[in-house]
Amino acid sequence: MFTADRPTAEILRVEVTDTLAYWTVLAGPTLTVVEDVDVFLCHLRFGRARAESTTKTYAGHLKRFHAWCGEHDLSREHAAAELSHYLMKLRTTPLTSGRDQGRLPQDSTLAPALAAIHGFYLHLADLRRISAKAVDALFVTAPHPATGKLVLEPRIRVDPRPSHASGRAPAASHEEFAALLRTAKTARDRCMVALLGACALRVGQVVGLLREDIHLVPAGSSVPGCPYNLGPHLHLKRRDGHPRGAANKNRGSVVVPVPGPVVMLYADWMRERLTISGAGKAIWAFVSFPGPTGEPGGQVLGTRRVQDLVSDLARDAGIRHIHPHMLRHTFGETAADLDVACDVLQRLLGHRDVASQNVYRNPSDARVAHAAQAVNDKIFGRA
Repeated sequence: MFTADRPTAEILRVEVTDTLAYWTVLAGPTLTVVEDVDVFLCHLRFGRARAESTTKTYAGHLKRFHAWCGEHDLSREHAAAELSHYLMKLRTTPLTSGRDQGRLPQDSTLAPALAAIHGFYLHLADLRRISAKAVDALFVTAPHPATGKLVLEPRIRVDPRPSHASGRAPAASHEEFAALLRTAKTARDRCMVALLGACALRVGQVVGLLREDIHLVPAGSSVPGCPYNLGPHLHLKRRDGHPRGAANKNRGSVVVPVPGPVVMLYADWMRERLTISGAGKAIWAFVSFPGPTGEPGGQVLGTRRVQDLVSDLARDAGIRHIHPHMLRHTFGETAADLDVACDVLQRLLGHRDVASQNVYRNPSDARVAHAAQAVNDKIFGRA
């Protein structure tokens, strides 16, 4: 059981080696490690090869859940039966940070918190730290839609996808993408925006690119050690130890074709990069400019820097708020509208599961009406 006193809780980065780290939760008056949470986060990082950034996100959610358990004097066993009350608290508590500070959270915000808690309880079940009754309170057995095998599905769920009924589309339009490019004041920023929208890179992949990952050679040519000869491309490789904790979440190495306009924008950035005195020895594809307080520049960028950059560009362009992942959706929805084959789009987006691309397949009313007319023309014959 937890103490009835309101606990203090923090998250902490634990360095295992120079390049490997994970995040954990500290709690109580003396900020001691929460053992069962720490074991889960360590397993998540090293047993399941999840990114360091994932453990940081999960640690934040589990810190709040652990504090709630302490406030109500709930063991893990009893907290499982009270999860709906915890979700109610989350729904009715305004956000304390971020763009939506002061607003109540939406389902897309609550979904990661539930994912962290469900993952934690599945781990406790694997270790036989909770009873079958607690598992039954949280999960129901159901056949997997693809394999038919019985799996545990959470009883309490929210829809993590943005609602189209809200009028806030998850993808930036082509006009918004063009506005960001026009508004960018540096070649570096234009190139990063282009990679987000035209190559569907995640923000962690952009800041994690090394110069050696980018092979902008013409079709028929290749780089020593790289067999790919179909034109300009880049390699997305999963690495640990990013100085700012950025994560490239794809598994293995993925080759991404780079279109001609992005090749030209990258060449512009390479010329601009020569003006940064501290960039010469930097291994990273994108680095910082000299700072106003005398920093030489050439430092690796973090994901927050790119997120803020895209947000600022949208504001300066006079368009709605845009975040980097909306540019990835621009690519995905455009490809889906062009009826790019599912297996091809899966490769382009780096998805493990072909069903992951379903979120991009949002046909417009006009396309639906055109399809209905085409089907009826086939049935009845053209008038």
